Amino acid sequence: MGLRRNVTAGIALVLLLSFVSKFSQFRTPTFDASKTTPHPSVDLVRYPSGIPHKFDSQGNIQPFRGNTIIAFLYRFSQARFHQQLVDLYVKLDASHMNNYLYVLLPPSTWHVTFFEGVYDKIREPGRWPDDLSIDATMQECNSLYTNKLSSFDLQTDPPYHFTFTNFATLNRSGISLHLEPSAEDNVKLRSLRDRLSTLLHIRAKDHDKYEFHLTLAYMLRYLTAEQQQELENLLASSLQAIPKELKLHAPEFCTFEDITTFRQVLHLRTPPAL
Repeated sequence: MGLRRNVTAGIALVLLLSFVSKFSQFRTPTFDASKTTPHPSVDLVRYPSGIPHKFDSQGNIQPFRGNTIIAFLYRFSQARFHQQLVDLYVKLDASHMNNYLYVLLPPSTWHVTFFEGVYDKIREPGRWPDDLSIDATMQECNSLYTNKLSSFDLQTDPPYHFTFTNFATLNRSGISLHLEPSAEDNVKLRSLRDRLSTLLHIRAKDHDKYEFHLTLAYMLRYLTAEQQQELENLLASSLQAIPKELKLHAPEFCTFEDITTFRQVLHLRTPPAL
């Protein structure tokens, strides 16, 4: 009788352990794309640069505090250019690739970065001010920059002229419009970037090679050849409709809590002649 009880208890224990093991595997919080998408071939081991700081792997916005100097694409000043981008946005939003391969930025955030500022999550030489403690808060950094920029002389009167050449950085980090400044404005903007770097005590590694662009979306996955071709075909359908010439006005110093919200602090200006 005792032997039978021991055997029964042993069998029950084995079944219980087996159930717990299977249940634990089922509850593991991993993202299995093959169960939620028709594209199971995507490599999920590595992600584009926007993940995990700006978005998680499923496109959810992440806290990402910082500051930047940008020129917004205002609808009223660039009506035709803005409208064509809205039309493209609608196509990208309706695509089955949306929220799986990429996540779109709100049209209200569309801008061209003139000078990358500081990111709270990236505190390293060249990206964090060398005249500010590495342990300083983001609020302290924003206040320091506001004080410095409030008396900064822009020295280059807008508008700034750009030419839209093509879509860029498809397979690396986002869907962007590559913009080339005119020869005259390129000299002005490169000088502006140098002066801002000196004033703000930061200088990114790509400072001299920085390429101007307007970002529409961030990639959530690296693309297969077939997916990249499909996305390129979708973009090509709007390539000719988007005007080639773009004018941007005075850049603004902005702070942000995440990559989809910008708080305008001040315009950079050229003081009136005395």
